[in-house]
Amino acid sequence: MAAGNDIFDNISGLVLWIGVCVVLYVIHIRNYLLFHSLVELFSIFVAFAVFIIAWNAREELESVFLSVLGIAYLFIGGVDLLHTLAYKGLGIFPEAGADLPTQLWILGRYLEAVSLFGAGVLGVTFGMGDTRNPEWSQRAMPVIAAGYLIVVTLGLSSIFVFDVFPQTYVAGSGLTRFKIVSEYVIIGFLIGALSLLYKQRDTFDTRVYYLLVVSIALSASSELAFTAYVDVYGLSNALGHFLKFGSFSLIYVAVVKTGLIDPQKTLYRTLANREAEARKFEKAVEHSGHSVFITDRDGTIQYVNPTFERITGYSRDEICGRTPSVLKSGEHDAEFYEEMWNTILSGEVWESDIVNERKNGDRFVVNQTVAPITDEEGTIQNFVSVHMDISERKKQEQELLQRYESLFDSIQDGILVTDMDRKIVNANPAFTDLFGYELAEIEGKSTKCLYEDDAEFERMGSAIQSHMGDERFTRTTKYKKKSGQVFPVEITIFYLRSADDEIIGFIALIRDVSDRENRIQQLQVLDRILRHNLRNAMNVIEGYATVIRNDASGETADNAQKIAETSDNLLEAVDKERKITNFLTESQSVELIDLNSVVEGAVSAVHERFPSADISVSAPEDCSVRAIPPLSRAIEELLENAIVHSDQQVPNVTIQIECTDGIVELRIADDGPGIPEMEQRVLTREAEIDPLYHGSGLGLWFVNLIIQQSNGMLEFDDNEPRGSVVTIRLQAE
Repeated sequence: MAAGNDIFDNISGLVLWIGVCVVLYVIHIRNYLLFHSLVELFSIFVAFAVFIIAWNAREELESVFLSVLGIAYLFIGGVDLLHTLAYKGLGIFPEAGADLPTQLWILGRYLEAVSLFGAGVLGVTFGMGDTRNPEWSQRAMPVIAAGYLIVVTLGLSSIFVFDVFPQTYVAGSGLTRFKIVSEYVIIGFLIGALSLLYKQRDTFDTRVYYLLVVSIALSASSELAFTAYVDVYGLSNALGHFLKFGSFSLIYVAVVKTGLIDPQKTLYRTLANREAEARKFEKAVEHSGHSVFITDRDGTIQYVNPTFERITGYSRDEICGRTPSVLKSGEHDAEFYEEMWNTILSGEVWESDIVNERKNGDRFVVNQTVAPITDEEGTIQNFVSVHMDISERKKQEQELLQRYESLFDSIQDGILVTDMDRKIVNANPAFTDLFGYELAEIEGKSTKCLYEDDAEFERMGSAIQSHMGDERFTRTTKYKKKSGQVFPVEITIFYLRSADDEIIGFIALIRDVSDRENRIQQLQVLDRILRHNLRNAMNVIEGYATVIRNDASGETADNAQKIAETSDNLLEAVDKERKITNFLTESQSVELIDLNSVVEGAVSAVHERFPSADISVSAPEDCSVRAIPPLSRAIEELLENAIVHSDQQVPNVTIQIECTDGIVELRIADDGPGIPEMEQRVLTREAEIDPLYHGSGLGLWFVNLIIQQSNGMLEFDDNEPRGSVVTIRLQAE
């Protein structure tokens, strides 16, 4: 409905203006002097009206542009009044001729153009953004008025008293060069004013802005028309006055009419915008999901939003006039509230979790933010408090903490928590059982007291520093119990991080590996004894078998040869057993490995030992996997196994590498007799080892161990038309 009324008003206003123009045109034809007087008197009326509105609104006027313009139009209207009275034909200044009104015209137009330009400069300098201040207009307008009075007095004196104002019109020849040049200078100022007005367009209502723009453009056009007339009653002069009438009509609509009917669009636009923003803010607060209340400086509640009523159980009428202390639960001491008041009274924002109590006595937890509200001088007038109900989150955190503590206490391995200085903060029961210390005995002490010696403590410190970029790392070290017993441990260090991902401490997962170390030591001893005794015995047997084979013939020599070959096989098995033993006793960690380089090296090594074998490789250009370094030995073992057990004159082995969905498959296929099914089933854990199992595939066992520790899989299939396919699956980069 409002939009329809605006359209109707615009159309009716336009029709009225056109009608007035038609009447003025008829008057212009019949009586130019009357036409001129009516146009000038209208512009004088508009100018005085602009001044009256701006002057009376100066205490609240926020637009610097309109403040300057209001004062200027008082003097512009005064000069235009003198110009009208001095016009040729009225007879008020009978001896002056046509030059006097033309001089007054130029003075008035200079005054208007420079004022519009100056208002634009001051508007851009002082009237944009946060610098807009109604007090500027209140203080500056009297000073500006005094300045205009001096300038206009000097200008009129130069015309009427001292007669030094340049001549502007010569009867019979028309306008002087000074008059024409002045019109173009005036047009230049008006164009500059348009540019400055554009820079501060956001400070005006859109409709008012465009009315001012068109008004200034029409004024510039009228000046252009006034450069061409010879007769003061001529057509060019009349056109200029019609354009001036249009210009002041728009000024009337933009400032006078709008200022009276809808002042917030012109005089108090910033204030209106602030009120609109305040209404939006109030609406947002009213519909906020957080509890909001406002107090005065002494803490008396003045406003609460609906969420506050819903959460606390207090209605607005019940709570307003009381203090927030009505919500106290007794959970916090006096120092807590004293700190809050000290913070907000100093102008700072205070934030903390606080336990409050509802009207019905139920407790609830909120995250409370309190901020001071200050006036323009920075004096605190009110406080606004925002509560976010975190009761459910706190409940979940408590439950999570209880589960964490339960898990912390139930883990069988020792757990030790330290700060950045490696001082003990916490430990679980498994730790105290393992070391013999109670937490109270060592809390706050350096972990140095747990190590075998200072050197071991320093080595662990270096390892912690070198792994700062990792989530965790594992290594073995030696600790010392309260009793003084030194024992080996496998320790995994986790980096304890804050919510900002900053390292604030360390968590050590400690596992006693004494039994494992003992088994490894026993295995190494058995390996050395077995390897030494068996190798010596087999060397003796092989030596005698060789002698018998060389001295005998026939079946005896053949049997001796079999004994020698069996001895070689057993010695080879001893070598593989040594590799497996060394592998089991070494600490291995998964790392990123270039699979193409590993395969290339394995193929090259096997080719040197078996030059007659045909080995082909099909692989992508770039392929990396996560595995332990002995992966190369596993691939070598599979290639050698395929060649050694082949019954073909030229063993044929193919290697194919494929990468799909983050998994790398390495397939090794041969054309030999294949891997025995029982051997496959035992290696893949599909069958148990029992006394009847006589497998001798130590090499395949070695391969299987390497792939398992690389977090991979090993599979066996039959090749077509004969042979076997061994597939290794590993994680890609």
